[in-house]
Amino acid sequence: MKMSRFRDTGVTFYEDDRGGGPFKIRIGGTSEFVSNVDPNWERAWPPGKVDVVIGWENPLALTYETMDSAIKAAVQVWDIEGFHTSIESSVCITGHPNKAAAVDIKHSS
Repeated sequence: MKMSRFRDTGVTFYEDDRGGGPFKIRIGGTSEFVSNVDPNWERAWPPGKVDVVIGWENPLALTYETMDSAIKAAVQVWDIEGFHTSIESSVCITGHPNKAAAVDIKHSS
């Protein structure tokens, strides 16, 4: 499986995951997941705010039903904060390293 990058951003994903949602947005190699994206938050300049939570199973972590909606949100994260992100599917497919890691996190609590 080949990892893809969305245009000229820090958003990465596996094209083979498309259709395997729901999806979450992981902040670049950490255990932090996006919990809020507000592109219009005016207390920053330029406007925008991103909140994160720790842990795959955190109920505050946002989930996206489609890969396209997750990519759109991750691009907003890139535009607002410049964070590198990866789109991860919550469906486990044997042999997929990204999904195996997500399952390990999910069952480690």
